[in-house]
Amino acid sequence: MAAPRFHYIVLAVAATLLLLGLVHQHDQVIDAINTWHGQQPQDLTGSTSSASSPSSPSRPSFKEIALKYGTDKVTDHHYWYMYDKYLEPIREKKLKMLEIGLGCDMNYGPGKSYYTWLEYFPNVDLYYIEYDAVCAETWKHKTTGATIFTGDQGDRAFLQKFVDESGGGFDIIIDDGGHKMTQQRNSLEELWGIVKPGALYFIEDLHTSFLPGWGGDTQGGKDPNVHTMTKFIYELIDDKMVDGHQHAISKEIRGIDCMREVCCIEKMEEGSVS
Repeated sequence: MAAPRFHYIVLAVAATLLLLGLVHQHDQVIDAINTWHGQQPQDLTGSTSSASSPSSPSRPSFKEIALKYGTDKVTDHHYWYMYDKYLEPIREKKLKMLEIGLGCDMNYGPGKSYYTWLEYFPNVDLYYIEYDAVCAETWKHKTTGATIFTGDQGDRAFLQKFVDESGGGFDIIIDDGGHKMTQQRNSLEELWGIVKPGALYFIEDLHTSFLPGWGGDTQGGKDPNVHTMTKFIYELIDDKMVDGHQHAISKEIRGIDCMREVCCIEKMEEGSVS
């Protein structure tokens, strides 16, 4: 009886070796396929190996461009996560863009984001709203790549004038202006009508909703008598959850995406259902 048992052991070892050989060949095939698609080879556990794939030239990212010009969007804040998510896929398109705030109130002076956007978007038609008319006039020889309107974004009459004179049809609006509650809310409500279907409206510096200097709620959002921009956004989200119409713009909102200190509001495409 010993001989048959030995025979079975030999067959088991042979089968194991054969199976290992097939696994190795399978791994080589997967590596070849991954290399063909520009991916790194993988080991048997599915993790990426240390072997590097052939490098390919790539354009600089938003963060790289913004760091070059020194805008606080990437020095004091982490907005590149939001902009990489939404703007990278469309950066080669012909776009009409408005940013509220040229940067005249920054200690490093205006123009940091202006230069960032001009490099990031090669086909952009760039507009600015700036509160400080003297500063805008002083720097106009260095900001000829944008159309600049001067006025208070919290002034609904000024915003209506901008709507009439700018021609509307914006693909992107970024509110990096005065950060006060009335400024942020009035701008969204008045400018939403000139945001194109499927376009994007970003609001930066939403932490001011919790700071007294900008009219924020110092009780962490719990004071019912203080109406902040973040509370307004919460109400817009509530409208989307229950198909409500507490605010007129809710019916045209596709979705709201928020990260640290910044939210993106996406407008629905024409003919789509919320």
